[in-house]
Amino acid sequence: MRIIITGTPGTGKTEIAKKLAKRTGYELVSIKDFVNEKKLFSKGTGKGAEKEVDIKKLSRALNICLKQFNDYIIEGHLACEFKIPADFIFVLRTSPSVLKKRMQKRKYRKQKIDDNLEAEMLDYCVQRVESVYRITPLELDTSKRTIIQNVSEIEMAIKQKKKKLDVVNYTGDLKEFLRLR
Repeated sequence: MRIIITGTPGTGKTEIAKKLAKRTGYELVSIKDFVNEKKLFSKGTGKGAEKEVDIKKLSRALNICLKQFNDYIIEGHLACEFKIPADFIFVLRTSPSVLKKRMQKRKYRKQKIDDNLEAEMLDYCVQRVESVYRITPLELDTSKRTIIQNVSEIEMAIKQKKKKLDVVNYTGDLKEFLRLR
């Protein structure tokens, strides 16, 4: 079984993927850790600047790495940017108000918070998955569920071969967000 868990930062990808991997015994690959381990950054990122991931290098290296596993879980917000062999793709979603609190707790800069909130309200990861993979991903709203509840929802969706989970639409929050910017 090949599972991808993606979504904007702060939606719970890492914790949910860890718990799911523990319960299933599947190999867990964190894209963030993989990028750092393999140093898959674009050239010219200076000291103090945010590192930018070289998506082409990441795609090649990750797809080569995954050939050694039959069952895996890939987690990371960049998983929506390039095609990875998958049986199920989950896009984790979180209400902007909850997401903002989570990112503030992580001490993200205001601009990074705003960018990620806007991406969430515009369904960025869902749109990218549909464009890159040519399928509709399963959306899971993590706003009011615990990690265990979210993992159980994913396990049930896989077992029942669901084509749809939650209906998520935060575009209504966008007008207010843009007004306050």
